[in-house]
Amino acid sequence: MKTSSGYRPTGGVAECKTTADEQAKWKGHLGSLFSPVLKMFGGDEPPGLSNEAERKMAEAEAARAEATRVEAARAEAAREKAEADAAEEEARRQQEEAEQEGDDEAEFDPYLFIKQLPPYHEARDAGDLVVPRLPPRRVTRSTEKPVTLVLDLDETLVHCSVDGGDPSDLVFPVKFNGVEYQVAVKMRPHMDAFLRAVSKKFEVVVFTASQQVYADTLLDIIDPEGELIQHRLFRDSCLLVEGNYLKDLNVLGRDLSKTVLVDNSPHAFGYQVDNGIPIESWFDDPNDRELLKLADFLTAIESAEDVRPLVRAHFKSFELIRDAR
Repeated sequence: MKTSSGYRPTGGVAECKTTADEQAKWKGHLGSLFSPVLKMFGGDEPPGLSNEAERKMAEAEAARAEATRVEAARAEAAREKAEADAAEEEARRQQEEAEQEGDDEAEFDPYLFIKQLPPYHEARDAGDLVVPRLPPRRVTRSTEKPVTLVLDLDETLVHCSVDGGDPSDLVFPVKFNGVEYQVAVKMRPHMDAFLRAVSKKFEVVVFTASQQVYADTLLDIIDPEGELIQHRLFRDSCLLVEGNYLKDLNVLGRDLSKTVLVDNSPHAFGYQVDNGIPIESWFDDPNDRELLKLADFLTAIESAEDVRPLVRAHFKSFELIRDAR
């Protein structure tokens, strides 16, 4: 038998032994490197064991996935419940605030307030002389326009806000206490025509409980030439009684038998009830006609010797005060 290089015997025991040794050698090498893989396919484990392990691993993975899904569902449900509870709480809070505001409005009866006012001399300090805020009337003007018509501003002639968002007729800036506000103004229907009509027959005064810095700016826009409104009075001319601003007509220095005050807050004329003309508050109703109704009534008193009996008979505020509880 030749054993020279390049010649390998074939057949017999030698060939079988060499093949078996080589297979064992390579199997050992591969087993060291990739034993997990070879064990799955090597046939060294009992039949069916590998499939059982895979099944258990798959079941464990499915169980973990299900647990994760359930936990996520619980978290989502908890979040939705928290949001729903928060929304319900906010709705309840807003409803309570609205009810409280309604209660506050219902609780304040201006006529009951007037009924319970302290005597005038107590509201005015004994040493507090009433100094007229308006210049004396000229004789010619007094003859031409004998009656002084005093008009409130907010919710009587206009409605103003600093909230923004709603449509308005004009917007102007006002700086107050170091802060600049954008004031949005809505004009009451027929306001301009009303002012032009009454300015021809009455001495017109705007008397507002608002701050002068705001009211002056607005009135300069409404009446830039001063043709419609002869005089302006502001909060500093009001009489503060129990937290409410009253408009004591004595500060005008005018004959009260020929003076009327139009105001949407009846308590404002609490000390001169028979000079007071109540008017419905206005905010945004485009169909409002209150100024037209008021103009009709004013025509009846423009030449009256004493306006108070006419006002008393028409508006009967004294009855509302008497019956207030």
